[in-house]
Amino acid sequence: MEYEWTIFLQEAVQKQRKIPIPDEVKAAVGYDHELDGPCLSLNYERNANYIVLSRYPLREPNYQDVGRYQIHGIAETEEPGGRIRIPDSLAEVVKTYYFEGEKVNFMAYQQMVERDNPTVFLLSNTQFLQLLPPEVQSSVSDDEPGIQQSIMDIPAFLPPT
Repeated sequence: MEYEWTIFLQEAVQKQRKIPIPDEVKAAVGYDHELDGPCLSLNYERNANYIVLSRYPLREPNYQDVGRYQIHGIAETEEPGGRIRIPDSLAEVVKTYYFEGEKVNFMAYQQMVERDNPTVFLLSNTQFLQLLPPEVQSSVSDDEPGIQQSIMDIPAFLPPT
């Protein structure tokens, strides 16, 4: 099965572990809750210690539902999609990846966003780099275009033809 990355966006973590949510991510996994307004579900992948955003809680055994979180500040911020805050309830091993100034990557391939319950990976740059083969880790730039190009230079990540 071939995958085409349809979402590959980068943001910087702000004060208090707040992360801007790009419009594409909000459109994929966000929904309007009748009482709380714009929300998304935050899930913790137990084996790899990363976060997966979804429209509804994930029920697979390797995921822990962290909860439904409001997307804050849509009207009063420069980020049109709003922002979320990485919750204190997450394990310290996960929270350590999301500190002020750290770059985070929103990643989803087409099949992920077309599901009944769409999902988007939320990985810190540190987590993302750990997924790459060791021989390319040192050549990856710390910005979105650099990361995308570095991925495209790896044969396993070439787009389908």
